[in-house]
Amino acid sequence: MNDDEKVIDQIIDFGTNDEGYSFIFDHYSPEDSYILFENLTTAHRVYHFFKDKGYRVKGLHTGNGCVTEISNTDFKTDLEDATKLARMCKDHFTGRREYSLAHFADIDSMKAKELCRVMNDCSEQRDKLNLRIQAYMDMFDIHLPGRLKKVYSEKAMNYLRSLDHPALIIMVEEMESVIKHIEMAKKGLESLFKNNEDVKNLMSIKGIGIQTAATIYTVVDGAERFETSESLVSYVGLKITRHESGGERDMHGHINKRGDPFVRKYLANVVVKHPLYYPDSDLARFYKRKKEVMPHWKGVTAAMRKLVCIIWAMLTRHQVYKFAPSVKA
Repeated sequence: MNDDEKVIDQIIDFGTNDEGYSFIFDHYSPEDSYILFENLTTAHRVYHFFKDKGYRVKGLHTGNGCVTEISNTDFKTDLEDATKLARMCKDHFTGRREYSLAHFADIDSMKAKELCRVMNDCSEQRDKLNLRIQAYMDMFDIHLPGRLKKVYSEKAMNYLRSLDHPALIIMVEEMESVIKHIEMAKKGLESLFKNNEDVKNLMSIKGIGIQTAATIYTVVDGAERFETSESLVSYVGLKITRHESGGERDMHGHINKRGDPFVRKYLANVVVKHPLYYPDSDLARFYKRKKEVMPHWKGVTAAMRKLVCIIWAMLTRHQVYKFAPSVKA
């Protein structure tokens, strides 16, 4: 599309691989082209390929229907979306309009991020198997011997494997495989971040292990990108949407949820566990006050926002967590 928004060329189809990208490179020079694309499955590869070739390229964040030109339409085809993206590309690069853009991490950060995802998936699978095994044990009145409590402890699994229950044995073996993968992922993260001071600093907050620290770190991917703690709060999807009622009152709505759902999950876990380690901390007292005046999940969300502000300060200053008890009046 040229400056007058006239379509001067269009490619009906090309492969999302090096050959297809090279076709674009051979036909459109980096000096004369701007590229804007939707942040979909191959987005990171597309971005890094064209960025390395010298193109002015951006990825459009289209999650949660935040780009109404594309999400709200009665006529939706790839060609129509491409035409709209071309107009939006022109508007963005000429400064006529601002859009919510996606952030693309470097390759090493993406590897770490995917390892965090794999570890999370395995942890969820372990928890599901744990529930299934316990349900099976209840069905057949099976009890762990001695003081064994956790089904996925090595001694417990050895005992369950010795019983004459084929289905139970299969579930236990699946559990062992999942736990093995969790340990592999954990070792991988420890290796990737063994010299990373920011990750170590995050782990100085009791309740944050390598998985949670690595997830937070890879999602933030450079605290310097955020001028204020509130901008990070918004980025991870915890900003409260506000709605004006009758032109007079500003009503509190829901969180925007535009960020990474995994990091919100781990932040919630940290908030709930935090008072067990730091019952006198400012965050713990804040969480307790909120729970007394609002529903539990809203209190957790409010404390999560406060925790994100603490994390932003830690990452921007490269400091460990400094426990400061709340001063009683």
